[in-house]
Amino acid sequence: MSLLPRQHCQLVRTDSPVQWQFYSERTQQWQFVNKTRATEAYTPFSTYKIPNTLILLDTDTIKPGQGYQIDHTKYPAKSWWFDAWRKESITPEDAFKYSALPLYQTWTNLLSKPLMQRYLNDFNYGNRDISGPHDKFWLNSSIKLSAVEQVEFLRRLQSRAFKLKPTTYEALNKIFLQEQTTDTKLFAKTGTGPVAKGKYLGWYVGMVENAQGRHYFAFNIDAKTFKEMVATRVEIAKATLHEMNIL
Repeated sequence: MSLLPRQHCQLVRTDSPVQWQFYSERTQQWQFVNKTRATEAYTPFSTYKIPNTLILLDTDTIKPGQGYQIDHTKYPAKSWWFDAWRKESITPEDAFKYSALPLYQTWTNLLSKPLMQRYLNDFNYGNRDISGPHDKFWLNSSIKLSAVEQVEFLRRLQSRAFKLKPTTYEALNKIFLQEQTTDTKLFAKTGTGPVAKGKYLGWYVGMVENAQGRHYFAFNIDAKTFKEMVATRVEIAKATLHEMNIL
């Protein structure tokens, strides 16, 4: 069954098992699957690595291409860790791509809470609530945002509306870029985690640049297990982008 209409118009489907939020700068129109859910706030999980990376770059806490180590005294290796997290040295590019949570927690501990709050206020990022634990307030904790807010944040980011150094924007986009062809660029970030017993939330948010301009999206979906989430989330999102002739 098609998730989105082929014409450029708004779609509301309240029975959809997924949520899709899309905005095209070319048409200046929004498209939705499950519009009600599009405005509901959820924990961002690893999609928070987008604003977090901006802050880390802007404060010179990290530098592109440089290798960093996880603080294993606070974050000892776990059996479920991905192989990419077990490397002795990890670059910001790989930390973002492979969602290296313990390294981002290590970096976040180097930033003060007031500093983080100042940046998130400038970003107007979701509810801006970082009252949860300093190294995991984005993991089913205090900070939350909706799919609409994800897209609006990305639009402001690409219009350089924040009080950041020009080099910060440039470095972030290089890290954010996940796929590229001769005429298309896909900037994207996943995010997944448990929100209740037997229930996982998955995000896939980002932007496609092509000859028609920039196209922003925020996709989220529920699943019973992490394995089920990983197997379907990106596949469904990319299929929808292809159906819309965006990707």
